[in-house]
Amino acid sequence: MTLGGELGVAHASEVAARAAREITHGKYARRFWVGAVGLGHLLPIGGLLASGSAVTLVAAACLAVYGMYVYEDAFVMAPREIPN
Repeated sequence: MTLGGELGVAHASEVAARAAREITHGKYARRFWVGAVGLGHLLPIGGLLASGSAVTLVAAACLAVYGMYVYEDAFVMAPREIPN
């Protein structure tokens, strides 16, 4: 949900739109799609749906925290590289 809200809406400025493009298709794309979306969202959800064990729950929580870190890193660093 958070990803859709951040990337699926119109951006307030040209700089914000360029930063979002840089995150999804530019320098930060691989780390965003693999780290934040794949490891931070899809893998934990898939693991929890497949098995509800305590070990899976801890692993999913750790991956979700890692995904949040990668997500926040991309959304902080990308706009800093766009000239205003």
